[in-house]
Amino acid sequence: MNPVRLTRFGFPVRWLAVALLVAGAARAQTSEPWPTVPLPPHAKVEWVADRMKVNGIPMRLMRFESTARRSEIVAYYTAHWSGAYPTKPSVRPLAEATLVGQAHGPYYMTVKVVDRPHDASGGFISVSQVLGNRVERSAGGLPLMPGAKVVSVVESSDPGKQSRDLVIVQDAAPDPASSYYQVALENAGWHRVQNTPTDSAHPRQAGSLAVFQRDQSELSISVVQVDGQRGSTLIANLVTKGTGLSAE
Repeated sequence: MNPVRLTRFGFPVRWLAVALLVAGAARAQTSEPWPTVPLPPHAKVEWVADRMKVNGIPMRLMRFESTARRSEIVAYYTAHWSGAYPTKPSVRPLAEATLVGQAHGPYYMTVKVVDRPHDASGGFISVSQVLGNRVERSAGGLPLMPGAKVVSVVESSDPGKQSRDLVIVQDAAPDPASSYYQVALENAGWHRVQNTPTDSAHPRQAGSLAVFQRDQSELSISVVQVDGQRGSTLIANLVTKGTGLSAE
């Protein structure tokens, strides 16, 4: 079984890609305000990010934990998103989770729910502004190895800083890939402040974690190889301070 790749927010990158793929049905005017998604019953809810972009698509994201069963959460949103909408909500399995979605004008609302111990449930609630935006996967200023492919880009704006998470796949093994990025970044003016092997913490993965600083920015890159898979995967997080939302 392949380990799940997580963003710094703690949710799987692959779920974000699926949510945006499912969201392709939305049609309406982009001037319509963001819809309000009802909160799950018997749940604790917290914001993950209210200003973020996933592959260029604006998104808002919350996580929740509920004492209700997964089936109850699915039934709740299926009922709420029926009747008043021209189409039925989408309900589909996604690995160990259930995904419920509904188009709302230029937006697509999605609830991903999984089982938790003691017949409880948890998951994520997202709203994506799909109409009027184009999917983009740019590495930005990060150098890419020949043949490398950007899988996902997650951008967020927080008080006093902006963050950018990338997942990149390449044919090169972890060691030559790590060497390539370290040399390329140091040539671009980045100063390496940390370099740590990661295979001891994750026996099924071999690779390294390196942290670089330049001006008001910090960049961490993790290059790993998963058993049974060719090449390696780079997970990068760039944080630029002195930018983003007001700290007020």
